Amino acid sequence: MSRLSLLLLLAFVACLLSPASSLAARNGTYVGKDEGKVKVVMKIKNNRVTYFSGDPAGSCYGIGSTLVSFTFPSAAQRPSATSKIKSNGIFSAVFKGSPDVSFKDDRRVLTGKVKGNKVTGRMIVSGLCQADQKFTAVRK
Repeated sequence: MSRLSLLLLLAFVACLLSPASSLAARNGTYVGKDEGKVKVVMKIKNNRVTYFSGDPAGSCYGIGSTLVSFTFPSAAQRPSATSKIKSNGIFSAVFKGSPDVSFKDDRRVLTGKVKGNKVTGRMIVSGLCQADQKFTAVRK
C-alpha cells in the first residue's frame, strides 16, 4: 500500500472515530409557533438551551382559558440557568415559573429535540395553571 493510500485511510478512520460536529446543536436563535399558532423563541449556545419564550394556551384557577406565560429561565431561577442538549439532541428542563408560589403550584417542563436546523418540543405547565402545547421552531 502506498504512503498516500495509507494517509487517506488513516484520515478516513479518524473522521469516523471523531465526534460529529453536525450532531451538535447549532448556536443561534430558533423561531417558530406552537399548536395554537403563537410565536415561540429559543436560543442555543454551546449545546445548551439558554433562553425559551412561549405563551401556550391553557387555563388558570379562577381565570379560565388564557395564554400562560412560559419563559426559561424563569423569574424563580438564576438568570444564567441553562439546559444541556444531549448528544442525541434531546433536552429537558423542569423549573418553577414564579418565585411567589410553591413548585407544586407552578411546575413548568420544557422538553424537546434538536435535529439540524429544526427544534420540536413541548411546553407543560401544571399547578394553578394547566397547559400542554407542542411547538416547532427553525434556526434563523
